[in-house]
Amino acid sequence: MVIELTCFNIILAVLLYILIRACYFVIYSCRPFEMEPEVAKFMRTERKPGSIDVHPNIDAIVLNYELDVQILGPKEDILHGEKKNLKKNIELPMINSRTDCHALAKEVVNQCDLIHHSRLAEVEQIIYYIKKRKLQSGSKGVSALGDGDKNTDKTQNGNQEANYNNLSDYIDLLYEGMAEKIKGAHLIQFLARDPENLEALAKNETLISALGRVLREDWKRSITLSTHLVFTFFCFSMYSCFHEVILKCKIGSICMDIIDYELRRYDKWKADLEGGEAPSDIPIVRKPCPNSASMSEIPRSRIPEPVRPKSGNFSDTNIKAAMEGSVYDELTTSMENIDDKKLTPEQKLKRFRTLVKKQEHLLRVAFYLLLNISEDESVEEKMVKRNITGLLIKALDRDNDDLLILVVTFLKKLSIMQCNKDAMTSLNVVDKLPKMLESNSADLVHLTLKILFNLSFDNKVRYKIIKVGLLPKIVSYLSDEKHREVVLKILYHLSYDDEVKHYFVDCIGLIIDMLLLNAGNEDDKAMVALCINLSTDPSNTHQVIKSNRLQSLMMRAFTYEDPMLMKMLRNISDSAISAPSFIEFVGDIAKAVVESKQEDFVRECIGILSNLHLPDLDWAEIFKHFGMVKWVKNIITSNNTDPELVLQVVVLLGTAATDEGCAKLLCEKNILAALIDLLKTHQEDDEIVLQIVFVFFAVLSHHDNIEYVVGKTEAPAYLIDLLQDNNKSIRKICNTCLNIISEHSKTWADRICIEKFRNHNAHWLQMVDSQQFAMEEEEDEDELPPYLNTEYLSTAVVSPLRAFYMSHPPGMCTSRLLPASMSTTRDAIFTTPWYMVSASDRIE
Repeated sequence: MVIELTCFNIILAVLLYILIRACYFVIYSCRPFEMEPEVAKFMRTERKPGSIDVHPNIDAIVLNYELDVQILGPKEDILHGEKKNLKKNIELPMINSRTDCHALAKEVVNQCDLIHHSRLAEVEQIIYYIKKRKLQSGSKGVSALGDGDKNTDKTQNGNQEANYNNLSDYIDLLYEGMAEKIKGAHLIQFLARDPENLEALAKNETLISALGRVLREDWKRSITLSTHLVFTFFCFSMYSCFHEVILKCKIGSICMDIIDYELRRYDKWKADLEGGEAPSDIPIVRKPCPNSASMSEIPRSRIPEPVRPKSGNFSDTNIKAAMEGSVYDELTTSMENIDDKKLTPEQKLKRFRTLVKKQEHLLRVAFYLLLNISEDESVEEKMVKRNITGLLIKALDRDNDDLLILVVTFLKKLSIMQCNKDAMTSLNVVDKLPKMLESNSADLVHLTLKILFNLSFDNKVRYKIIKVGLLPKIVSYLSDEKHREVVLKILYHLSYDDEVKHYFVDCIGLIIDMLLLNAGNEDDKAMVALCINLSTDPSNTHQVIKSNRLQSLMMRAFTYEDPMLMKMLRNISDSAISAPSFIEFVGDIAKAVVESKQEDFVRECIGILSNLHLPDLDWAEIFKHFGMVKWVKNIITSNNTDPELVLQVVVLLGTAATDEGCAKLLCEKNILAALIDLLKTHQEDDEIVLQIVFVFFAVLSHHDNIEYVVGKTEAPAYLIDLLQDNNKSIRKICNTCLNIISEHSKTWADRICIEKFRNHNAHWLQMVDSQQFAMEEEEDEDELPPYLNTEYLSTAVVSPLRAFYMSHPPGMCTSRLLPASMSTTRDAIFTTPWYMVSASDRIE
């Protein structure tokens, strides 16, 4: 057994050796020179794609390619090479009538590495042919069964004929007649629709130059040609990296000229159709600066030379024939007009509709291109200088929703700049927007609302919106969740102006109901802010009270402790008609003031109580029942309290002090002394000072409290001092308080009269004190000085003329001094009788 296995191994080894030698012999025989086996180190294969064909029998694509095999030496030098042509079948068994040729071609190109993406159009054409062949074979089978119907395929206008490999042929078509130019432009446009082709197309300077030249020279001759060319550049504008191609050819300037011309031509068509007077043909687009080349005009260096006749003779007849169909042709012979006497009215209308449809497609593509390249601020600025705003507003007269969506989007983008907004306002853009809000397109309505929001920052535009009757239409979109956010913002802006707020009377109920239903939503804050503005108008507040919504609003405000909602209720309570409706909530509000920890909410609750100037309200009982006296005293005596909260508390005390019982309670609890300390702390805050003085006035209004104020507080001295305050309102109320004190206290009456005299004659006394006269030795000691200075007045003993003073009220001064109680000089003066001299009785 062992011997037999060994013999088998020997035989096998001999056979392998013979096979290896035979292979070496074959290799050596194929080469013109000798190659040692040790020299061959590497083998390299390369596949080169070739043509793509259709399989004749099955649904498959036949891909022809070349396989190149090379044997390399150590230094990668080629020792042996061999090429062979091969075929690969890509079967498409699932193709049917519903197959998307473009999507399937894209999938084939992505999965097969032998097909470059630039050949996508070619693959799509082959797939379309396979699909067409399969459908035709199926229709023949149906006919054999007795069906006499015949399916006829319609070619898709040459779209499937577009092939990147034939690009040079398409460029050549741009140099031929109008029909060839349109065909070439259409095929190039189809190639540009594929984003994968854009980079290669952008690098083709010949193509870009030809496209720009044809558009610049022939855009007036054919709407179809202009549309194909502008659409091609529009494909480039979709990507910022290709904007340089558009700007280099100045396509934006040409597009603006095209839009201007087409808009004016539409007016002419319409006038011809309706038999009206032709409109003015004044261009909307402004001419560029004189020092820059205008792309709307053909530079002389680029004007094409006339075609030379074969005879070489340049007679007038030949030149005229050569110029036919050139850029100099007028449009009178073009089919793109309806001013033809041979056409019947029905034919005119039909042609008008056809031309308008083609024109609107061109306008949409041109506007879209301008919108894309306007992402560069410098480009947008150039457009604005050439009056792009005027073109856009002119285009708002059209009825095509797709075009209007694009135009309104562009206007919305421009409206964020003040200069553009002013230009739109001057062109009465608001007058053209109501039509957009009536559209069935939700996108157009939403964009219109957005541009209204941008424009509503201007008070003149807000008034115009109300004037043209847009408010009810805007309010009607509150129920649409898609538009609600922007509608609330517009209404909030409209509610700024007091003269506009009463227009919301009919819709305030709807807004309040939506507010109550949308608790916690994102739109809640905007809605509350709107209601706060509207609640300042008495007609709106009356509507809220009338519809019994106050209780629901109050309940929600207390549930969430919402300071914004409470601010709205505070505005409602400020109306004399609405204030009595809050009586039933006074207890809840007072309890919230004392117990709530949210300062903003407490501040608004205090504001509501301060607005309740109701004679039937027992403030003393409210203060006692809820312990508000202690809380108030803590607020006004604390040094860390927010000044705004302190002010609201003082205002509340002024309201409560109008009740005799509450005024007496404030005196008993020594609140007035705390207010005087507060006056010292906030003597520079006119608002707090005014409200504190008003509290004194409210307390002094009750006869029983005058004795306490005069005898146990320093209020009279501070009131005298405040007679010299700069604030007119403070001086006025101080004067009223001092008059009340003068009627009650004779002692204070004399002091008040003296101070009023000093205030009234302050300038004269200042002049007297500044006079320095040296007393001459020979003068009589009893002789009076030429001016009676303050020292003499302080020591002279004369009887007062109170009756004369009472008939001549003193004036006011304009400087705040220290309190009278802090001046020892004043105390000495107050103990001395005075002779009152009125300003009208001075002796010069």
